[in-house]
Amino acid sequence: MKLSISYWRLKDRYYRLVGVRCEECKNEFFPPVYVCRRCGSRSLTDKEMPKTGKILTYTELKETLAGFEDQEPMLLGIIQLDNGVRILGQIVDTAAENLSIGDRVKAVFRKIQEHGSSGQIFYGYKFVRT
Repeated sequence: MKLSISYWRLKDRYYRLVGVRCEECKNEFFPPVYVCRRCGSRSLTDKEMPKTGKILTYTELKETLAGFEDQEPMLLGIIQLDNGVRILGQIVDTAAENLSIGDRVKAVFRKIQEHGSSGQIFYGYKFVRT
């Protein structure tokens, strides 16, 4: 199996949390948009998102998608980054009973999945409590 070209073209978005900033109204977005959702401007530039934020809500998945069984149970949360952008991400290195709404978290670079037949490893961001 080969990695898709689009995966490699977008690797900064997975590895560095690169979104966009509107040059007109100064709002930031992740994932990137092509037209500002607030003012309609097309004047957007790449902007690295902050690595820290807080948990707005979370859920524990007892069953996951195929290929992620080794990560069950999986915690997914909506994280509000320090710039106000909200992002969906996996919360790791803790159990659900140790989490609370409002907990501070930071983005870390981790293994996402390993493709069985090729051994290809996919990496990306996840969140840990601080």
